[in-house]
Amino acid sequence: MKTIVKNSSLILKIILTAVLIIFLLVVYGQANAKDVPMSTIEKALTSSTDIQQMHKCSSRELMEFMSIDASQYKGFIYYKSKNALGVEEVLVLKAARGQSLSGAEDAAESRIDSQITTFENYGPEQVAMLKNAIVVKKGQYLFYCTAKNPDKYEEAFNHVI
Repeated sequence: MKTIVKNSSLILKIILTAVLIIFLLVVYGQANAKDVPMSTIEKALTSSTDIQQMHKCSSRELMEFMSIDASQYKGFIYYKSKNALGVEEVLVLKAARGQSLSGAEDAAESRIDSQITTFENYGPEQVAMLKNAIVVKKGQYLFYCTAKNPDKYEEAFNHVI
């Protein structure tokens, strides 16, 4: 009887260890990303999304609208709606290895919150898009998108990296 209990205890430990290893591999794999030039990411977004319907923004506009200093990052892609009442935005930031993206992530979340506050009383379509916005860190990249179909943009981004 003691042998059965010992064997089942050993089997349970092996199974739990295997589950833990698989979990760590999945988590690590999702956080990792290839080192891809920003131009490659931009080409992928341009070819498979409606990003060309937006205005490509400069580093000055990135600071003005997102409160992000482009000089602190290796590169960025920032597109914003051409319409003054549009909330569509796409941002991809590339950080240097080891550099934190927490400040940029906070800026994107803050942008969403401030836009919701701005549009909540008269822009139900805009608020719906903002509540469906995507902010994701993957490896050394931050991806932020507010659009009618943000998943389409995220899919194009993920496909490249």
